[in-house]
Amino acid sequence: MTIRDRFDALAPREKRLLGILAAVAAVLLLAAIPIGVMALLGDAEATHAELMEAIERIEAEGEGVRERQAERDAILRRYETPVAALPGFLDKAAQAAGITIPESKEPSPVAHGKKFEERFTSLSLRKVGLLELVKFMEKVAGTSEPISIGKLNIRKRGAEPNAYDVQMTVSAYHRIAPKEKASDRLSKEDADKELQDALKEEGLEDEP
Repeated sequence: MTIRDRFDALAPREKRLLGILAAVAAVLLLAAIPIGVMALLGDAEATHAELMEAIERIEAEGEGVRERQAERDAILRRYETPVAALPGFLDKAAQAAGITIPESKEPSPVAHGKKFEERFTSLSLRKVGLLELVKFMEKVAGTSEPISIGKLNIRKRGAEPNAYDVQMTVSAYHRIAPKEKASDRLSKEDADKELQDALKEEGLEDEP
């Protein structure tokens, strides 16, 4: 017996109930489709929002990274060129502040790792007033060059008013140029030799 035969064999009331059941099922199916589509769209929108948030965060962090890199490059550029001789710089700063430097020493430079070197000058000042000393220190430490004041010892001169003896160390830093590796030197020598051989083969080498 086919489904059609079975349906025809049902009583009118049963056929009506079956029709209602089929209509309800169709309505539920039609309602489920937009709900499923909305759920999919909601997931897609949430994923899109997360992606946009991630992109914005990366862009914001990337800008911060670029700013930090620019600051780092600017700092490194300060150390590329060695500061001029410290005694001459200190003498000019002292004259501008109205004081003299009676004694100074320049010990050997000190390496800081493999990339930086410190040159420093130890100086002594006699009978210096506080105002003149502050002006001198401002000119030394306030320069754009990588110069700093290290050790500082100030001692009052007995009962003399506004007179101090000062021991001070001023340091200048610069970045050491990387040394040429032996392998680089050999490669340059090989390149020169190959060039000479090529010129000789072409008959272009200068006669001795």
